[in-house]
Amino acid sequence: MKKTSLAIVVLMCFISYNAKAQFVAGGTLGLQAPVGYFGDWAKVGVGINLSGQYMLKENMAVGLNIGFNRFGGQDFGFGDGDHNYSYSMIPITGLFEYHFTVSSIKPYAGLELGFYHMGFRVKYGREVERDGEFYFGLAPTAGVLYSINDNLILCGNLKLHNVFAEGDNLTWIGINAGVRIPF
Repeated sequence: MKKTSLAIVVLMCFISYNAKAQFVAGGTLGLQAPVGYFGDWAKVGVGINLSGQYMLKENMAVGLNIGFNRFGGQDFGFGDGDHNYSYSMIPITGLFEYHFTVSSIKPYAGLELGFYHMGFRVKYGREVERDGEFYFGLAPTAGVLYSINDNLILCGNLKLHNVFAEGDNLTWIGINAGVRIPF
């Protein structure tokens, strides 16, 4: 155990020494458009994501992301038709980003891997039923960062979320904009 802890500390010092460690925190807000099978029964929604990143080098980052995406649902006409459906996806993912330049405008590509909690809610009359389950998912990302100054970065990206649910993949495209703050 002591050898493992010592190896981790030495590795982190090596990474910090070579990378001039920098942390970045940020958030985005955007439209989430279901596609494919998911688009057959979910409507366009809204999503918010918060992330924390550690810069391995000037052009590479790793980090964590947590978000909340909410979608309306299609009414399938069951019963008296007075049903209200909604879905939520909560991604809890690790992320990797590669920045193609180190100038003030940085196009980047990334990948997020982790778990997505899919929640389902249906309201009919005064009754409400809820259910939810965790699934594995990934989200390839392409975006642009614009450094306004050393303390504020604007961010815009497209994410293609793929959640591997039982039977079919649940897929949606996120069009997001936000800010990042290095510290």
